[in-house]
Amino acid sequence: MTTARMRPARFFSDIFSGIIVLPLIIAGNGCNSGQRIETKLPERVALADSTCPIIHCDTWQTDALPFGGPEAPSQQVPASSLDHLWSSPIAGGILDYRYEDGRTVFWVSQVDRIMKLELDDDNNLVKLAELPLQPKKFPRRSPEEMKAVVEKLDATTLGTPDHDALADAWMDYQLEGLRAYYALVNDQGILYVGNRTSIVAYSDAEPGNPESGIVKVGEFVFEKLKLQLGLTMPLAIQIGLNVTPDGHLVAVTIDGTLIVIRPDLSEGHYHNLKGERIWNSIAIDDEAGIYVAGNKAIHKLIWTGSAISTNEEAGAWSLPYAIGSLDASLRAERGTGTTPALMGSEQSRDQFVVTADAANVNNLMLLWRDEIPEDWEQLPGTTSRRIAGSLPVDFGDASLTNSYSENSATIFEYGAVLANNQVKTNEAMRMPVQLKMRDPARTPYGVQKFQWHAESRKFEVAWTRADVSSPNSTPVVAMKNRQLHVVGIKHEQWAMEVLDWDTGKTKAVYGLGSSERFNPIMLALQLLPNGDPIYASFGGIIHLKLGRQ
Repeated sequence: MTTARMRPARFFSDIFSGIIVLPLIIAGNGCNSGQRIETKLPERVALADSTCPIIHCDTWQTDALPFGGPEAPSQQVPASSLDHLWSSPIAGGILDYRYEDGRTVFWVSQVDRIMKLELDDDNNLVKLAELPLQPKKFPRRSPEEMKAVVEKLDATTLGTPDHDALADAWMDYQLEGLRAYYALVNDQGILYVGNRTSIVAYSDAEPGNPESGIVKVGEFVFEKLKLQLGLTMPLAIQIGLNVTPDGHLVAVTIDGTLIVIRPDLSEGHYHNLKGERIWNSIAIDDEAGIYVAGNKAIHKLIWTGSAISTNEEAGAWSLPYAIGSLDASLRAERGTGTTPALMGSEQSRDQFVVTADAANVNNLMLLWRDEIPEDWEQLPGTTSRRIAGSLPVDFGDASLTNSYSENSATIFEYGAVLANNQVKTNEAMRMPVQLKMRDPARTPYGVQKFQWHAESRKFEVAWTRADVSSPNSTPVVAMKNRQLHVVGIKHEQWAMEVLDWDTGKTKAVYGLGSSERFNPIMLALQLLPNGDPIYASFGGIIHLKLGRQ
């Protein structure tokens, strides 16, 4: 029997011991401009005790949820079951927070707004409050304007010069998106959002009132650093955010820097990984181990409570990984495309960090995340005893010469799933390409599950689905009924497909349609406790009423 992995802790039981009081001028909907309030920031971050308080739903970055997914039969989802709230082009996830009275609110961070949503008595998304923000390069669009943009794109024939022009207008919006991708909500209902070169905190204008307006309550701006090359430069762009067990925020930036920040946003500790660039977020274990995928190596660093340590005696390590020729020619030397994810509970004998390398055909690597067992023999053909397994992500095609996973692995028990995110034309996964994903000449196919067998200590392919598409979002697994959920392309239409976690067989397909409003744009899927799928899409939030009503 495979040892089951327990759900990582979503919040920490310690109560913060003090507060910082900040005078603040309120702005945004639902507030009277100019009103002065006192806002409290905690001295530690305890994640909200909720379904998804952080991107990828837990600090381990597993995308595994402890309840069941939808079990409705295959169908074209009817309008009555399709709940869509128009807003911004992309969002950084849907983070839920439960108030003392049991009312649940969803915080949504976007490039041009911060929103609070909830489900009404008819199980429909409604907006409670919104704080407008101004994008740096692109205009801020109202829901009506965004709907018109999508309708025009949908009405234009895919593959024509006119459609290409409409899609190409969104070039570089993914960089704007980094003002909103990475966020978390704490147990006091405070939303922390990465804003390229800072961390910004938002909260209720009236603490404890979900219908009150949204206010900015603090900001930590990254310092300029003098890097090893002797150049003074600002930290490039934030690319990840997580939290340590003692309640500190941890941000990483593209220029290879980690910043551990007090949750009251009063100070930060900096550490630059020399020669590295970081293009993915980070995982953090229950012992303050921080797992970072640079563009050359995988690193484990340790937060000691007062400093970032690279000391091997403290448990830190670094491991270079394979880099193929296509990394430079097709991938702009970005290295691995996957955020590290953790496998194996703190009670399990075997504990790993899972990530892909940058070989032309990616390999999924299983790395011992703590001390390597004394009796572990180095695998033939590997570069380190730390490698417990390494298998090509080829989706069952041994002749494949190019595969790339841009989304992190989905982890449950000792299984890990990756999807194929390499478009057939080998174009970079920028916004215009994502808006052309339904083009059969581009649509990538392939979902593959890998399994660690604890008894035999072998890492093997469990199943492969070369006919299933999950081109630009991270799948989510429902633990209770052992289902994997992907949003992809079926017959040039967007659809959600439900697979049996253990066998890979299709349990249901829910047809959505050809509209780009169903396009998940590189973000993770989520589920609500009743089994309803929900995810951020191009132009808003999609909520499918397919679970238990």
